[in-house]
Amino acid sequence: MEDKEQRALAAREAKRTRRLKTALIVLMVVVMVDVATAISMARGIIPPTTVAIITLAAITIGLVALAAVLGHTPGPEALRLAGSPGRRDREQNARTGQIMTLSVSSGIFALIAALRGADIVAGELEFSAIAVIAAFAIIALTLPAMVMNWDGGARAAKRYLEDELTRAFRARAIATGFWVLLPGVLGVYLFGLWRPDQAIVFMPLALWAGAGAAAMHFALLNRAADADE
Repeated sequence: MEDKEQRALAAREAKRTRRLKTALIVLMVVVMVDVATAISMARGIIPPTTVAIITLAAITIGLVALAAVLGHTPGPEALRLAGSPGRRDREQNARTGQIMTLSVSSGIFALIAALRGADIVAGELEFSAIAVIAAFAIIALTLPAMVMNWDGGARAAKRYLEDELTRAFRARAIATGFWVLLPGVLGVYLFGLWRPDQAIVFMPLALWAGAGAAAMHFALLNRAADADE
């Protein structure tokens, strides 16, 4: 493959990837809006008419986003680019983008998990609340797993994602996550000595802060290294 052709192919794939990420983010936001609307309706904060409008808009936007996701999945050009030189840089850049996107979007999910946790503590044991808490638990574990390259996507491309510099960045990121997580959990514990019922509600935020700090620091270190090159 000629250099000019490879650059054009890489540009098209980068454009497709950006559109795919945007569609996925929109789809995730729509799901979160639906969950937040359901919570607000159950608490009587939003009237049924407003709920119906928001739900209809969310379904419409969600279907468009889903169609965009399906229309921008990797195709033959992605396979051609994967076999061309420079795959290590592309894999690491894509990995960094995934970690940053999940770190930011999971913060909203942590807030929803905290609200749903408050419902469970109050005795409102519903399937939707349990589902939200379970989903947050998976996300909270996924972030550090991505930093450690323990998830499925990383194992498939491990030889492109592992080097001495990445391992050094990982060590610094994990240390950052630990020092954010420790005071966060300690603060929740101390608050729990005074208000135990409310302290558990803040636990998702403390867990997300630790996992998100490690993930974001790792991603930012990789971005800074790419910029220096």
